[in-house]
Amino acid sequence: MQPDREHPAFGWMAIVRMVRPWDEWMFILFPTRDYDPAKTPAPSNEDYLHRVKQLIGDSTPAEIINVSKWYINEIVAEKYSDGNVFCLGDAVHRHPPLNGLGSNTCIQDAFNLAWKVAYVHHGIAGPSLLSTYSAERQPVGHSIITRANQALRDHHPIWESLGMLEASLEERKRSLAELKAPNANGRERRRTLQRAVSETSHEFHGLGIEMNQRYSSTGIYKVDETKPFVLPGRSAEDPVLYYEPSTYPGRRLPHVWLNKAIPVKPVSTIDLAGRGAFTLFTGAGGDYWKEAASQVSVKFGVALHAYSIGFHQDWHDSYFEWERLRGVDDSGAVLVRPDRFVAWRAKEVLNSVEACEEKLSEVVTTVLCIE
Repeated sequence: MQPDREHPAFGWMAIVRMVRPWDEWMFILFPTRDYDPAKTPAPSNEDYLHRVKQLIGDSTPAEIINVSKWYINEIVAEKYSDGNVFCLGDAVHRHPPLNGLGSNTCIQDAFNLAWKVAYVHHGIAGPSLLSTYSAERQPVGHSIITRANQALRDHHPIWESLGMLEASLEERKRSLAELKAPNANGRERRRTLQRAVSETSHEFHGLGIEMNQRYSSTGIYKVDETKPFVLPGRSAEDPVLYYEPSTYPGRRLPHVWLNKAIPVKPVSTIDLAGRGAFTLFTGAGGDYWKEAASQVSVKFGVALHAYSIGFHQDWHDSYFEWERLRGVDDSGAVLVRPDRFVAWRAKEVLNSVEACEEKLSEVVTTVLCIE
């Protein structure tokens, strides 16, 4: 931003992003609010290069590799699939790049869909499992296009505080100069700028918007939950900014460092799960769950790994984080899908291997939509 200088209508201000260190950059030029490209001659490459050099502000040599136009969108598809047609990525959610949510969300769409397609293709799951893709991912798409556009709107008070929204150069200079004025107007403008910059923490530090997703579909078994889900801890205060891990069904498997009784290289719960398989975590007293998991794996032809976490178990809870986050008793169970989202959990072990096998079979049948 250069509020104290004249600017062309096609390049009112810019966002500069590095493409390749340190010699390739992308300048995203924003036009003025009244700029109409249909009624204005298209800028030449020389015009763009001149504007880029103005923004750089010194004699750094520059050349233009490519010029393209894009439009800010706030669009999400109402559904991501229809029959055997599945759409993902920018085909179903379009938004500006603020918060850095684009590529992440595209990859997560694919990660959600891929294991389901594989399971149905190999006859492990029922075809209706595929319908859970849209049910789970469309709400995420809606949330990220809303956040990305809100992040752009959050910059408006900054532009206003710096004088960028004033029509004339003289007004912009006056507003900019007021920031250092030792009077009430100056103090108020400085406070307004400080508040506006602080608000952008939701863009630059918004871990919650990336991690707080919770799936709700037939691919998640929450019948055994005694209470409805509520965001825990600070995420309840600000779900965009803060992330609080939880094993509530539909949530991401929390990351916890684990190790062996004789220490080796630490392993994350994330690394034990996934890779095309279901994973069951239990603890001391949960041997019935492990035996049941083995039987269910054979019964349904599904890869299902089981691990016990705790003192002198398969893995040690080195920092006691799993005990804090697992949401079940020592002998309870947490079942994780191949995409590392929690499918189901049980507070404690049942009274026999047979009872555990029956319950786990019911859960797997439901989650995989097996009729």
